[in-house]
Amino acid sequence: MFTLSWVFRIALVAALSIPAPLLLTEARSDENLWGYLYGTDTLPKGGTEIYNWLTLRTGKGKGTYRGWDEMVELEHGFTDRFQASFYLKGRSHRIAGGALDDDPGRTLNRGLEFNGVNVAFKYNPLSVYKDLFGLALYLEPSYSRIHRVTGERMNQFGLETKLMLQKNFFDDQLALAYNLTVEPEWTKFKASGEREKELELEHTVGASYRVLPNWFLGIEGRYHSEYPEFKAREHSAYFLGPNIHYGAEKWWLTFTFLPQLWGHPHRAGLSNGLHLGEHERYEFRLKIAYVF
Repeated sequence: MFTLSWVFRIALVAALSIPAPLLLTEARSDENLWGYLYGTDTLPKGGTEIYNWLTLRTGKGKGTYRGWDEMVELEHGFTDRFQASFYLKGRSHRIAGGALDDDPGRTLNRGLEFNGVNVAFKYNPLSVYKDLFGLALYLEPSYSRIHRVTGERMNQFGLETKLMLQKNFFDDQLALAYNLTVEPEWTKFKASGEREKELELEHTVGASYRVLPNWFLGIEGRYHSEYPEFKAREHSAYFLGPNIHYGAEKWWLTFTFLPQLWGHPHRAGLSNGLHLGEHERYEFRLKIAYVF
């Protein structure tokens, strides 16, 4: 059966098969230098990219927990400052051994399944290359079918908004960026009929430095918090980790390792100061893109 996991494998094989001469070109301005943080660039008018996101979330306080998130994105530049994207999403889970504090008896071993669709719009009023700093505004309506943590079936609608800032230094050798993300979500679980609504707030920062032609090393950090019923904060977590980026003429890839440093609330003696209810101990993300 042809699934989204095969799309990732084909993309990886294709990337590793690019002829060597293409590896000598400089990186393109519309690449993703970070795994979680967004830069302010947009595709040029008429430009198109297709790329695959693969994220592994693993490690609760006990038991076995692995959540795989996969997205295939088609992105197109309609002007030099405005682009739109369409996403197909997949999700899989391996849960056993009492990994979930709220449902210790839950076991699940489900392969990759269709998880919904997103569309996204990004506008770049200030260019990081032509203006004092880069500024971009982002809007992403989403629909999801599988709960991120438990794997439960659901219908979830979200509306993610981002404010993005970026400043480059030393002839674009060093890039610094910041994102503010606000996302309300409305969820109905299929089995119980229970309804939830919450607000997610995230601050993301990062730096990326070109160490060799086409090669960048970077670091990125996230602060994520959630507010059920749009009221008091329920939990929060901090993440910080390294990334590596490579960009050729027609393709690029980015790999990020993002461990959790601290979270609240946490279980003393089990989670070592981490919040492992709604988040995991480690996250890994690989993005591979092809430019048309």
